[in-house]
Amino acid sequence: MNNRQIFVIKNFFNIAFFIIIVSFIASSCGYRLATHSSIIGNIKTVYVETPKNSTSNPDIALYLKKSIINELIAHNIKVVDQKLHAQGYLETDITSYSVDPSLFNSEGLPIVYRCMITISLTLKDRDGKALILNKLLTSFADFKANNREIALQIAKNSVQQKVLDQLAVLIFNAQTSIGRFFCTLSNRKSF
Repeated sequence: MNNRQIFVIKNFFNIAFFIIIVSFIASSCGYRLATHSSIIGNIKTVYVETPKNSTSNPDIALYLKKSIINELIAHNIKVVDQKLHAQGYLETDITSYSVDPSLFNSEGLPIVYRCMITISLTLKDRDGKALILNKLLTSFADFKANNREIALQIAKNSVQQKVLDQLAVLIFNAQTSIGRFFCTLSNRKSF
C-alpha cells in the first residue's frame, strides 16, 4: 500500500470513529431520530379528553387540556384528535382549585397567596382497561398580593397557567414507566 491509501484508510476510520462517538453522546443526551415515544402499555397515540371541571372556575378545563397536549407533544407522544385513532385515552377531572393566603405579615395580614389545583388522572388503553385509575396530582405556586381580590386576579391572569403547566408535567411523568416510580411535585415559587 502506498502512503495515499494509508492516509485515506486512516481518515475513513477517524471519521467513522468520530461519527460513532458523536452519535453515542447525542443519544445519551436524549436526541434521537424523529420517532414517536410511548407511555405506559407501549401507547404511542393518545386522545386527550376535555377535562371534567368539578370546580367553579370556568374555562380552566380548556387551559389544562392545552397544557397536557403541549407537554405530550414536547415528549414526542403523538396526540390524535379522534378516539378512533388512539391507542390510549387520557381523562382528567379538576377536583380542586383554590387561591388562599399562605404567608402573613407581623400584623396578621396575608402577603403571599397560593394557587393550588388538584386533578384526578385516568389513562385507559384502547380496550377501556384502566392503566392509571383516579391518580390524584396536585401542584401549586405562591405569589405576592395585597388582598384577596388582587390575588384572585393575579391567579387567573398568570399564576394558574404556571400551575396547569406543572400539572401537565406531572401527568406526563405519571404515564411513563420511570415517571410512575419517581413522579414528584416540583413546587416553583413565583415571587
